[in-house]
Amino acid sequence: MASTLILLACLAVATLAVPARHEHGNAELSKANAGFSQRLYQKIAVGKSEAVYSPYSIHSALSMTALGARGQTASEMYSTLGLTSMAAGPDNAYHDLIVRLNSAKDVQLYTGNGIFTNPSFNIVPSFVTDVQNKYFAKAEAFDMNAAGGPEKPINDFIERNTHDMIKNVVKSNSITSDTVMLLVNTLFFKGNWAENFDVYKTQKKPFHQLGGARSQVDMMKDERHVNFKSDNSLKADMVRIPFKGGRFSLYVVLPQSVDGITALETSLTSGDAINKLFDGLEPKYASLEIPKFRIESSFQLKDQLKALGMVKAFDAKAANFSGITPAKETYISSVIHQAMIEVKETGTTAAATTAVSIEATSLLVPPPDMVYFRADHPFLFFLRDDQTKQILFQGKFSG
Repeated sequence: MASTLILLACLAVATLAVPARHEHGNAELSKANAGFSQRLYQKIAVGKSEAVYSPYSIHSALSMTALGARGQTASEMYSTLGLTSMAAGPDNAYHDLIVRLNSAKDVQLYTGNGIFTNPSFNIVPSFVTDVQNKYFAKAEAFDMNAAGGPEKPINDFIERNTHDMIKNVVKSNSITSDTVMLLVNTLFFKGNWAENFDVYKTQKKPFHQLGGARSQVDMMKDERHVNFKSDNSLKADMVRIPFKGGRFSLYVVLPQSVDGITALETSLTSGDAINKLFDGLEPKYASLEIPKFRIESSFQLKDQLKALGMVKAFDAKAANFSGITPAKETYISSVIHQAMIEVKETGTTAAATTAVSIEATSLLVPPPDMVYFRADHPFLFFLRDDQTKQILFQGKFSG
């Protein structure tokens, strides 16, 4: 009977430092994460009208698991994650990144890891010690006879770490006697804009969807100083909207043509495009129109990760996780990811209701060098830690 590992990568984003010891490692890790994010995007978001996911959450959960992989299984995992250039591996860099994220000021941000093990299996002690020391993971055995099932304590852990925003990820009866371990990563973010959008300026406006259809969205509006760039190579404009404190920002990347989202999605996978995306912004005075939106996504990532080259890890006959357990035929049975984001006038939030008012006409004369950024057709967005250059999550909105 084959033994299984289950990975859970859970993101909750609500109401939208310690110095690192390995700056070079952090730069390599952020580059690997960004590249992985774009490759994964092609598998999970292209063709969908909207999606949100956390590259950080998925990448860190898989990196934590790779600590126990050996041989070709490890090689495939590190290659898929873009970590082959990190000779010492990503673990020390992740240690420092977690410290820096969890010590962030001006926003509420918490990332946590957990490993839940089957006491019937012999787990390699050094694996548990390593994930505790390097990834600050909580280690706990699950009880097959627990009230509510062995899944309940794990779901409780996820709900607590995401402030009740992500619930019931581990379904009843999904843990069996053959389940060796569940590895969990959670991420919670809560931040207000450095400069709010006025609620009274929000009004219904048309949004141009692919194929010529139109919808009505609640469009926020403001005139302010922002960082902006027009990228002719990507045929897209981008604006940075910072949260309080200035360390974290939401980037909105808007194709210059109404139907340009597909070309933009493709362009970001070529070369070093994603790492250059955040360079070259300049201060501008802008008229902003950004829709309010809420997106929830859920993914089973097994097939997508296999398509990216992580094959052996999911094969009971080929997988080698002897760094986790000596039990034969131990493999990853599933990788589950859930994410949610809501953007509104005060920032990004969960489960909020906002009144919509008609905008008053402004009598101010705009400066001659004002740029106009009207996100009224499909666009990409990134929530990024500008200090560590980590993309915490990425998504697409299509009205």
